[in-house]
Amino acid sequence: MPGAPLSRVRFAAAGCQHYEYGYYTAWRAIANEPIDFVFHYGDYIYEGADSGDHLRDIDGRKAHVLRRHVGPECYSLDEYRRRYAQYKLDPDLQAAHAATSWIVSFDDHEIDNNWAGDTDQDGTPPEIFRLRRTVGLQAYYENMPLRATSIPDGSHMQLYRSFTFGDLMNMFVLDTRQYRSDQAYGDTNAAQGKDVWSPERTMMGAEQEQWLFDGLGRSDAKWNLLAHQVMVMDLAHRKSAHSELTYSMDQWSGYLYSRKRLLDFIDTHCPGNVVNVTGDAHRHFAGDLLIEPGRGKPVSVEFLATSISSGADGLGDDDHFSRIARSENPHLKATTDKRGYVLCDVGPEVWHADLKTIDRVMVPGGRLSTYASFAVERGNPGLQKA
Repeated sequence: MPGAPLSRVRFAAAGCQHYEYGYYTAWRAIANEPIDFVFHYGDYIYEGADSGDHLRDIDGRKAHVLRRHVGPECYSLDEYRRRYAQYKLDPDLQAAHAATSWIVSFDDHEIDNNWAGDTDQDGTPPEIFRLRRTVGLQAYYENMPLRATSIPDGSHMQLYRSFTFGDLMNMFVLDTRQYRSDQAYGDTNAAQGKDVWSPERTMMGAEQEQWLFDGLGRSDAKWNLLAHQVMVMDLAHRKSAHSELTYSMDQWSGYLYSRKRLLDFIDTHCPGNVVNVTGDAHRHFAGDLLIEPGRGKPVSVEFLATSISSGADGLGDDDHFSRIARSENPHLKATTDKRGYVLCDVGPEVWHADLKTIDRVMVPGGRLSTYASFAVERGNPGLQKA
């Protein structure tokens, strides 16, 4: 049955809210937006210990963190619960929760940095790490607006799920942490060797992938939103002008077999109406998704929302990373190292997105502006400046 007619959906995508590195000014701005829901892509908390009162390198200068975590790194249920309680004391975050509905996913810091399946970054035995994952997921469920079907079962939580917005949009929330293979090459930025193409390595797992493909294949909505955690764009980077091209092994660029399967399916079964909204990278990115970068036409687009506070004020769009990223990736249409969120306005024929930024988060009252605006026409995948 097709959904009821619907002419418009508006939502904000945001996440990565490290308490120590900035005020939640962006959450106050989101609370004031006339939107239908928030998609929180993950990193609602950060699990690390109190940073202490020593100077740290922040935006290229020595400074103290803005506000400090209470307690050690989170391992127990009490410690995770206390961390959520501390974050939720923030009045701007409270305002955003009170203003609208939230659709949430976790990423890594709700448990531990860059965890993958049963593996953490420290080489902890899987049976021990699963104990930590059990309590982390329990605290996450207790603090997030989730269905009863997501009640944790030991160290597993059913997070991937779908939402229907009339005949306008179907939303598929993915889980790219619980079922993925361990990152290749020690989870460093590396050249794309044969391991990233291995069919034995997966980002979503076979069951979730089939669920997604079945859902996309049946979808008769005008738009399909894939809401997930990490970048889909195959983004190349160089440390210097003459160094080799490297890619993130934590993003889909480290799982090219899974990435190609996803984009091939979109191209064959639902061309022109799939938009990806992601996060985790602490920068805004907007770009076209090609099955092979530099070859062929886009099959989808991606809006990656920058962080709420992680990364502190940021350096803008003329830093070394931004310059190299733009020069090496023609499919990348915009990037900036500032805090903020992505605001999406979805209509029957055009998907409009604004990359919103806050000029400073290390002081209160930062100024909100629109860094860039893009439009996507249904049936014609590819970003256009708006």
